[in-house]
Amino acid sequence: MQPETTLEELIAQLGASPVAFGTDNPVNDGLRGGLEGALDAPDTALIDPAAVIVLEQTPKQVADLRDLAQDVAGQTDFDTVLVRTPHVAVGVSENLTRAQIERGQLAMVAEPDYVAGLHAFAAEAAGFHVNWLLVVGLIVLVLLCVALFTFRASRR
Repeated sequence: MQPETTLEELIAQLGASPVAFGTDNPVNDGLRGGLEGALDAPDTALIDPAAVIVLEQTPKQVADLRDLAQDVAGQTDFDTVLVRTPHVAVGVSENLTRAQIERGQLAMVAEPDYVAGLHAFAAEAAGFHVNWLLVVGLIVLVLLCVALFTFRASRR
């Protein structure tokens, strides 16, 4: 990946704000304010503390963005790091499951507005829960069916 800025520069930006940019762009200040506001909103508490990195280009290897997010998470105190480009949203998190992250990424990238996308990420990540009661019930049902089948087979 040919970074727009270096990892060290992104981490330095994240020392002052939970939002970092890959390029110096006139719209960054307004976008920073919107993203910081979204990170402080009650609906994004699940991903707190989180950082958002905004890049203007998507690399040829999207996996490079996940590596970038992981590197930033490893070198900062952020539990969740999201990287957003015009075409991709990628995240890593110590608190979220991979399924929550992937659902959130899909919701985030579907929103062209980056602030709305951040809210969508949090909503999707919060909305995914494994229904353990249903899982246990299905396992018990399968075990009962196996026991019944075994019982009937042994009587023949």
